[in-house]
Amino acid sequence: MPELVIVSVLREPLFLPYFDHLVPAGFPSPASDHQPEELDLNGLLLPHPDATYLIRCFGDSMTGGEDGIRSGSLLAVDCTLTPRPNDVVIASIDGSDYTLKRLIQRPDQSWWLVPDNPSYPAFPIDSPDMFTVWGVVTHIVNETRPGKLGQHVRPR
Repeated sequence: MPELVIVSVLREPLFLPYFDHLVPAGFPSPASDHQPEELDLNGLLLPHPDATYLIRCFGDSMTGGEDGIRSGSLLAVDCTLTPRPNDVVIASIDGSDYTLKRLIQRPDQSWWLVPDNPSYPAFPIDSPDMFTVWGVVTHIVNETRPGKLGQHVRPR
């Protein structure tokens, strides 16, 4: 069962250097002089600050998908967005625990919460009035040096 942990965030602009230059993941290209611009990381991840939160996920039901969600991923979740087919959402079925799944509409028009990991079962949304979406995942942050995220989280 995946576990979700809400992370509090500072909601002021956070400008970081941004280089509008693509970095090849294959062979390196010759270096070129590029002046950095500034990117507001909070503006990107939290476009609706009063209705957006960051949350960490634990478990492997969403691993293996093209979005790169894995245990420990930090997710930006926007509560103002209306969920669309194929969105990754934080949802609750029958008022029970929350889950992180992909919202899928099948050809027969039925709706399902589907994990990206095929080892886990999909959940049909049989009763829409017993189903709640708590937000749509808009961004995923993964650590390349695991364990550093906790150093940057402060209790409220």
